[in-house]
Amino acid sequence: MPMSLFDQTSTSSELQQEVLSSLSSAPGDSMEQFQRLQPLLNKKKNEACKIILYNLIQLNFTPENTRAHWDAIVQHAKHLQTTLQRNVGLATVACDYFSTINPCLDNPKLIEFDRLEETLRSAHHDFLTGLLSRGAFQNLFEQEISRASRHGHNATLVFLDLDNFKAINDTHGHLLGDEVLKQVGKIILEAKRKEDMACRFGGDEFLILLPETSKSMAQRVSKKIHKQINKLTIGHEELQIQVACSGGLASFPLDSDTGKGMMDCADQALYQAKSTRKHQLISYAKEKRTSTRIDFKKSVRIPPLKKQENTGKSKAKNISEGGLLISSDTPYSIGTHLELQIPLQDASPLTVTGAVVRMEQFGPLRFDLGVSFLFSDVTASKAIADYIQQKRVGKQTARQML
Repeated sequence: MPMSLFDQTSTSSELQQEVLSSLSSAPGDSMEQFQRLQPLLNKKKNEACKIILYNLIQLNFTPENTRAHWDAIVQHAKHLQTTLQRNVGLATVACDYFSTINPCLDNPKLIEFDRLEETLRSAHHDFLTGLLSRGAFQNLFEQEISRASRHGHNATLVFLDLDNFKAINDTHGHLLGDEVLKQVGKIILEAKRKEDMACRFGGDEFLILLPETSKSMAQRVSKKIHKQINKLTIGHEELQIQVACSGGLASFPLDSDTGKGMMDCADQALYQAKSTRKHQLISYAKEKRTSTRIDFKKSVRIPPLKKQENTGKSKAKNISEGGLLISSDTPYSIGTHLELQIPLQDASPLTVTGAVVRMEQFGPLRFDLGVSFLFSDVTASKAIADYIQQKRVGKQTARQML
């Protein structure tokens, strides 16, 4: 079985640590550094040379050039020590070699290895949660999907989104919000498998990629993580703040044979989970919804609520018993409550309160809003259900007459 991308990344990370340890052990003595690096070079010369040179001068070369440069640096170190009659560190040797003998550096800059390592880590990991950054995850995700496609493997993506996180921030402050994100990141790091990759996708959204994992197996792994997050409580002053999340899950190549398609499917499943308002984890399934959804091409009025400015133009796309998909020229944050005036029939519009559970931008002034109904009485709920049923019966009758 081919080594997974995560295993390859883990191996490189271990080699990186060994290289840094060897370089830091005797920073002013290249001969001592050579001796400490030699076992690594004997095992994996190409990869070790690449990592050594990158840490010394922050440049990448082809495998052939990397070996040639390294052998030349070894000879140059011996020459400098003989000429100067004193020890010279590898960093000095490399800078001199790439500045004068084989110029690749115009203005080299020295930096402590510990600080370099911290800089590299911060570029690849989210500082708050310790998970991968979005950029680092995206690179690994694309490579893993390419590998899965090449070798005929499965892969499953889990999209998690915290419920009512904005309310926690607004009510209790951003410091508590940060603590929530830290604790959720800790749960994901400890509960995921070694080979899984997880990132903070943005805000309170998280992605977990499970390589070589079918949807049924991924459900067992992701349910464990989802359950732990939904059991999380954080003490704040005299309160116990309950944390909860919703999740969507999609697999490659079952749901989509592209990485982007799989991410879209997981996002759609998450939207369905958010629409239920029950902190669920839902697997993507084509044409399967918790509520029947029908086309609804009508203008919907959204009167301003308190602290809400004039809303502009909004037009519905489809409707179900649980919610409404709206095209709007005004963006709204996830969790925003809206008062919707929905023209079901020719009579007065039906007024319903809803919460924004999804927003997608398609242009400067074009947004799709997924709004989940928050019914305060059964009358509005029944009116929408009756309308949908009436339209469905009408469509079936029309088909029968053709």
